[in-house]
Amino acid sequence: MIRPLIQAGCLGMGLMLVLILAGGPGCREAKPPLSPKAAVFTKEVQAVIERVAPPLTEPVSREDREGAQKALKKAFSVCADACEGLFYNVIILDQQGVLTAVYPPAEVKSLQFAGYKAVQKAFAEKKPNQAILYLPNGTPIDIIFVPLIQQDKAVGLLALGFEGNLVKEKRGLGEQEFLSLEFQSPGGQTGQQK
Repeated sequence: MIRPLIQAGCLGMGLMLVLILAGGPGCREAKPPLSPKAAVFTKEVQAVIERVAPPLTEPVSREDREGAQKALKKAFSVCADACEGLFYNVIILDQQGVLTAVYPPAEVKSLQFAGYKAVQKAFAEKKPNQAILYLPNGTPIDIIFVPLIQQDKAVGLLALGFEGNLVKEKRGLGEQEFLSLEFQSPGGQTGQQK
């Protein structure tokens, strides 16, 4: 009588092992593919990141506000039309999360962004990530925070701001799809899906 119970126990353990292995790491939920519109938007924005970010790293690392503003104006004015006027503005933050430069050029006030979770995450992970901020009138601003990396250290952030309503109207991307996009820092570090 003991023998059938042992065999039943082994069978039960074997079945449990198969179930555990079936639900293990090989069975993760696949990330849905990007819509064609999201893929085009991602490619266009990535091209802007690749062109604009590299010349900003050096003046930002030296805390040269004037140099950062000049580099931003020069780099961004060449490709400002790349996303069909969707940019709301582009800002540069220093290592402390303080606004140091803005495009289109405007008077730069000492605004602090260090308390924003997306800013903290971009600095900590050294990878781009997105957030949606809202103007006082409720207009959404979709922002991509791209770390400026020098010698494996985030010396500042490039923040690309888009008017959310235009992104939705002209590109067909809602807030959730925008937040799920992945971008790379120049040099290939990828932002992960949220």
